[in-house]
Amino acid sequence: MRTYDTFRSGDVTPVTCKHDKVHKVIDEYLARDGTVLSAEILGASVEGRAIRRVTCGTGPAHVLLWSQMHGDEATATLALLDMFNLLSGPASSEGWMREMLAGVTLHFIPMLNPDGAERVKRLTAVGIDINRDAAKLLTPEAGILREAQKRLSPAFGFNLHDQDPNSVGQSKNVTTMALLAPAADAERTVTPGRERAMKIAALIATTLKQYIGGHFATYSDIFEPRAFGDSMQHWGTSTVLIESGQWPGDPEKAFVRKLNAVALFVSLHAIATGSYVSADLAAYNELEENGDRMLDIIVQGATVTHKSGWRGVADIGFTKTTLPGHETARYAVKSIGDLSTFGALEIIRGLPKPIDVSALPQEKSFSEAQLRDILGAP
Repeated sequence: MRTYDTFRSGDVTPVTCKHDKVHKVIDEYLARDGTVLSAEILGASVEGRAIRRVTCGTGPAHVLLWSQMHGDEATATLALLDMFNLLSGPASSEGWMREMLAGVTLHFIPMLNPDGAERVKRLTAVGIDINRDAAKLLTPEAGILREAQKRLSPAFGFNLHDQDPNSVGQSKNVTTMALLAPAADAERTVTPGRERAMKIAALIATTLKQYIGGHFATYSDIFEPRAFGDSMQHWGTSTVLIESGQWPGDPEKAFVRKLNAVALFVSLHAIATGSYVSADLAAYNELEENGDRMLDIIVQGATVTHKSGWRGVADIGFTKTTLPGHETARYAVKSIGDLSTFGALEIIRGLPKPIDVSALPQEKSFSEAQLRDILGAP
């Protein structure tokens, strides 16, 4: 964590994380030192954008990492660019890096859904969720990922995503990272392959706990045969799902991006050395599932009025949605009343004026300027 800022790739942001920009940066890293990183085109998206695999390492354990399967989930893609920056620089000759690259061969697909990324949309150009296309392989993007898995037979896989604001269980703590070793069958059997994935997830939770405390969660492990994580597990690749959540005061998820890079380097080094086998499974098995107690903004103890003459004190919760391709956002009123059991990324107290709830746009979203007007902010 202490050295992260020395290799953070500064050329791409969540807003500019699109195909041409990302691959321009990758090309720069490839040109810097052709002895560590290499790349090949695996195929193309529906709209003809190249989908590439970046490879490094010479070790016997093959690892497949894929990001931006959903086009609007860019955090891990940015973390992979950070990793490429370090891998293509002088740090690749450091002892821990040489040890890692001698033990693993890494295969990155840094942007599986470039058409969705172009629109900052979750789905492909034809409106299909790649992560529900592992069985039918209707999309070329899904077919590319499946063929890569078949050809490489990776021992480990990392399925990298973003998630909406969630709470850790029913607490008021925001989930900053959600981890899952998906089931390989409907019985949710803990096969040896799945147990290896659980140990990697446990290692991540143990390592990052010193930085984010208990801000970890998991998902239900009910088997979903259409999903790539579950299918990869079934096909024999020990797969870990990493979902980038939120951290207070981090709207661009820069800190969460850093956590991704650190988690992946720690995991890959542990795979290379075999040290992950000693990870304490309790660190994974004791994770609570994502909960529904998280909002973007809570105004606590606001004086609220109604045109009928009613007056009281209540909390007001807002959700925030970033517009595709823009830094601006839209807001919506989620709940009014007692929100004492909810957490939020931002807590506001002591408004300068009462809020007339009968005038709130409760059925539609509104701009940040309208939000400031509602809150009486300059």
